[in-house]
Amino acid sequence: MITQAEAGAALGQQVNPPVMGKAYVEGGVACVFYGPNAPTQIGPDIPVGDTVRVVLVTGTKAKKYFDDYRGKVNAEPISGLGDEAYYDGYASISVLKGDAYVRIAVGVANNLPAEKMLAADALPRM
Repeated sequence: MITQAEAGAALGQQVNPPVMGKAYVEGGVACVFYGPNAPTQIGPDIPVGDTVRVVLVTGTKAKKYFDDYRGKVNAEPISGLGDEAYYDGYASISVLKGDAYVRIAVGVANNLPAEKMLAADALPRM
């Protein structure tokens, strides 16, 4: 969905190649890029700072997971990204485009601008 260079630009530093982890909210796979200061000993299944975490769900379950997560957080609608998009209020941005749902979390302070940038990068690939 996003490249290593795009993940690094979002974090403002170089990142390591992605590692696959579990996406507990969506029940699938998370692609995690670690920055140089990320605590890698925790493992890719747990979201931590200094990382970029991307989860993609496609097919019939995409809308279900998008709506389900929206109902669990204080979702703030975002216009101009995909068919629907929202910020969860603290950690990630969720975008639905057709039958594809991507959730992106950038582990830095003031993460929303970086997450919007990555979502815009990912949209043409969805």
